[in-house]
Amino acid sequence: MQLPTVLALLLSAGAAAADSNCGAKKPPFTPGELSPNQTTAKNRRYRVHLPSAYDPTKPTPVIFSYHGAHGTIESQAALDQLTDPVRNRDYIVVYLQGLVPEGSDKTEWQVAPGAEHTDDLGFTSDVVAALEKSLCIDPRRLYATGKSQGGGFVGQVLACDPTLSRRFAAFAPVAGAYYIKDSSKSHCEPTDHVAIPCDTGRKDTPMMAFHGGADATIPYRGTYRSKTHSCLPDIRHWAREWAVVRDAGLQGTQSNTTIAGSKHGVRSAWGAKGSKDEERVVLVYAGDDVGHDWPSTAENADNKGGPRAAFNASDDMLRWFGKWKL
Repeated sequence: MQLPTVLALLLSAGAAAADSNCGAKKPPFTPGELSPNQTTAKNRRYRVHLPSAYDPTKPTPVIFSYHGAHGTIESQAALDQLTDPVRNRDYIVVYLQGLVPEGSDKTEWQVAPGAEHTDDLGFTSDVVAALEKSLCIDPRRLYATGKSQGGGFVGQVLACDPTLSRRFAAFAPVAGAYYIKDSSKSHCEPTDHVAIPCDTGRKDTPMMAFHGGADATIPYRGTYRSKTHSCLPDIRHWAREWAVVRDAGLQGTQSNTTIAGSKHGVRSAWGAKGSKDEERVVLVYAGDDVGHDWPSTAENADNKGGPRAAFNASDDMLRWFGKWKL
């Protein structure tokens, strides 16, 4: 007899908690610094940042952060600033390194056309298991974010995996590349009606997405790419799929709030106000002038020499992550 989903999740979390290393006398890495390179059994590289106040006896939440195409662990840590001790005092942050698929000249994630044989889901699962053995992590509070292809992997692959979607409490992609592969132009267009495949194991997925209106790399309104036979859906349509199609409990609850200081920026949220579901799905349109950026009021590698956002995406997602646990 198959266990009900909720019970199965509780048992899974309990098993993970039992495996978590919460009896160590001291942390394996220096708190407040990025760890030396760590590798999985399959020789995949990752690095870990422990908050300065990390307690090896206290279950601690974890954020997984995935860089964009061409990126590295180090460039992503500099971009998302989730290791800033003023910004983040509570979360372990884990940065994972993408691979260069055969026939490519850049690091890519499993979401990208041509990277289908890269097992980044397996990589993520291996890192979760490694963290459970080396650190005192809270298995009910694992979160994931990423930029561009890294964001696409988070929002279109990790959150849509029937198994790993149930290990992570919430997802927050930035400027995500939500590729639909092996698509024709007639299937892709109009991009605000294209079918978006997803085999998520949940019906109540917390999802927060950020995107700029001037993004020329992953257009906000979507596009068809004939070279790779792939479709990028309209971002509003992609967000509504999470809020309305895959989560019947959020239907009819959309609210829109203008973002002060932005150029037509809007925060769209689904979930009845005052309920446990409030803001379970959020789409942050960063503004007409924000490009393929990690939104920030400070200069970063994305917005250098161009317009800055009216808010900091990292601050918003940290506050929002705090609302959710399995």
